[in-house]
Amino acid sequence: MLLSAILVALLATMGQWWFFGPVTKCLVYPLTTGTLVGVFMGDPMTGMLAGANIQLIYLGWISAGGTMPSNTIVAGIFGTAMTILTGSNPTMSVTFAIPFSMFGLLLNQIYMTVNAAWIHQADHLLEKGNIRGVRIMNFLPSFCMAFILYGIPAFLLVTTGSGWATQLIHAVPENIIHALEVVGGIMPALGVAMLLNYLGKKKLIPWFFGGFFLTAYSGLGLTAISIFSAIIAIIIYMNDSAKTAQTVVTAKKVKRLSVDKKINTVTVGSDDVPTATISENKPREVLPYTKKLSKKTLVKTWLWTTSTEACYNYERLQALGIANLMITPIRALYDTKEKQVEELKKYMEFYNSEVFTIGPIINGITCSMEEARANGENVSAKDINAVRTGLMGPVAGIGDTIMQGILFPILFGIGCSMALDGSYLGPILSFVIFEALIFSCGYFMFMTGYKQGKTSLLRILKNGTIDKIINAFSIVGLMVVGAMAATRVTINTNLAFTVGEGTTKLQSVLDSLAPGLIPLGITMLVWWMLRKKVNTIWIIIAIFLIGFIGYFTGILGYTG
Repeated sequence: MLLSAILVALLATMGQWWFFGPVTKCLVYPLTTGTLVGVFMGDPMTGMLAGANIQLIYLGWISAGGTMPSNTIVAGIFGTAMTILTGSNPTMSVTFAIPFSMFGLLLNQIYMTVNAAWIHQADHLLEKGNIRGVRIMNFLPSFCMAFILYGIPAFLLVTTGSGWATQLIHAVPENIIHALEVVGGIMPALGVAMLLNYLGKKKLIPWFFGGFFLTAYSGLGLTAISIFSAIIAIIIYMNDSAKTAQTVVTAKKVKRLSVDKKINTVTVGSDDVPTATISENKPREVLPYTKKLSKKTLVKTWLWTTSTEACYNYERLQALGIANLMITPIRALYDTKEKQVEELKKYMEFYNSEVFTIGPIINGITCSMEEARANGENVSAKDINAVRTGLMGPVAGIGDTIMQGILFPILFGIGCSMALDGSYLGPILSFVIFEALIFSCGYFMFMTGYKQGKTSLLRILKNGTIDKIINAFSIVGLMVVGAMAATRVTINTNLAFTVGEGTTKLQSVLDSLAPGLIPLGITMLVWWMLRKKVNTIWIIIAIFLIGFIGYFTGILGYTG
């Protein structure tokens, strides 16, 4: 048990201490952490099932801009550990996870607040010329805080919780446990509704219903729905691209003067005669750079982007992580310690954007501008920060949408489905594919930013490619979310009516109209509440009330 407690404590620490973002990002997700907790505590199947049940609630939680609507790290690790310690059915993990998640919000606020002290310490170290100290400040103090706030409580839970946790669950009446199962059957509707709220453009909403009823009528699994929806999305994307290309070809048929024209007026007699002087735009001669970032330096710099959020804090958010990654190119471009310190200071300013998928393009652009500056080009420190500041918002909007709003729910939704069917491939495949996409996309965007400069992102934004890709992925996401609503909101009604000698079950009547109407209705109700800006805490309370009242009145039953 001691070894299990140590491993769970380290897992909880790394879940908050994002020292290697693409990997530690997966430790935010209960499907991953629940499975690992199960492995560490000797019950991987229960851990995986508990993590999958918890994950379904949080599929729609989007963490952006330093905000954390719910602490899924604590929910997944602590909720799964409690499930294993008490020997409870994995469906009960949801009821453990939610209170822990609320407690985790306090831990996150303390962590983000205290971390602001370390960037001030890094300021002092940089003033003294201690560049290595800046790197240490990005990692060591934040690790200590994560261990104190997350690691120690996790260790204590595993080492001391088996006795009192078991007594606690045995003290709960059986009918309360059954009522909590009904609550657990409703809870996935919240995660589905939040994703629907995030992805649900009006013109795309029908794809959600398409995924729901295709699953409800055919019984197809999420993998099959994903394949069909991906084929549909590719066809739509190709058609949109073809229409765009046709529009461009049509536009090119219009004749326009493509060179500069200067109009001079010459007086001839009493008439003014305009004459045109055509001047060609000749490219400026560019001298070869004497200082050049090598491929090795660029790869190292890109790898350092993975630790941008190691010392995430409320004051300057990712600034210390950005300064840390820029140490590598700055050292390569400038020879003296004094010049290196001077150039690094501009990166200690506030910075916040998506940093793993699309976000590395800003770092690549920054390296390109820094290289030009080191070779005497007219690029000031203000120019570099102006470009970075201007790109933060657009990149964050694209990156968070693609990673948190599309890739994650699709991959981990399929992973949850496979896990709940008892397959370990669920958490493994979702993790592996997620990591492959993050690493490949992040590397490509970083190198694109470096090679093409600030025009690269502007070109991508202007030609509409991103919008087409997001719409295509949204179709896949909405159909998968619809399928999840049909399969993972696991409640029905037990109501029956006796007329004469015959008994009519309400569920049979509803199924004859369309299967899955109750899960669909509850999902739509939660979505409506979200659109009305109802706080998610109140929605969770409402779900508990509906579950308990529905169970004890005999209206609702659990079908999982």
